[in-house]
Amino acid sequence: MGWEYDVSISTALVDMYAKCGQLGTARKIFYSMLQRDVVTWNVMISGYGMHGEAKQALELFGEMEGGSVKPNSVSFLSILSACCHAGLVEEGRKLFVRMGKYYLEPNLKHYACMVDLLGKSGHLQEAEDMVLAMPIELDGGIWGTLLSACKVHDNFEMGLRIAKNAVASDPGNDGYYILMSNSYGSVKKWDEIEKLRDAMKNHGVEKSLGWSAVNNCG
Repeated sequence: MGWEYDVSISTALVDMYAKCGQLGTARKIFYSMLQRDVVTWNVMISGYGMHGEAKQALELFGEMEGGSVKPNSVSFLSILSACCHAGLVEEGRKLFVRMGKYYLEPNLKHYACMVDLLGKSGHLQEAEDMVLAMPIELDGGIWGTLLSACKVHDNFEMGLRIAKNAVASDPGNDGYYILMSNSYGSVKKWDEIEKLRDAMKNHGVEKSLGWSAVNNCG
């Protein structure tokens, strides 16, 4: 057919079929290729991850490590995302540390993925410790990810602490005020919600706070 000789065309086909969920076809093309570059490996690993096939993603990542093409920053982001989707905490921890083996420094996306993985799995303190120890500048998204995890696991005290950091990092984001409002509402601290309304006005945030948390908690 000819395309197996062209890395770019073959990689594009792998990517297309993987994103469409046709992993069998993507895998067949992947292994029929006479040569694969790091992008080829990354799109196949990512394809497995986005469709919940974390085991296959991990196996392929291990195969990549044992070959001539070494993983790059995108490779680790793809495999960490696969672990995150599947809730594979221990595997994610090991992979995050393994980046150092290849002299790769985690960026904000790698940290966000780990915080999401730890938070969803209930390892809230570990997630917060990771955020506080990050050697790079935080953005509001990191705090928001951790804040959402606190809400899921009903950790009011940590959630409130995280919410304050989130608002401080991005005072114009109405979503953080709403999450903080829901936290206060769950313990019936109406006066604190009123203070939040005032803070939103001061920062020019126009969206009004709802009372859904009160209704949901009865």
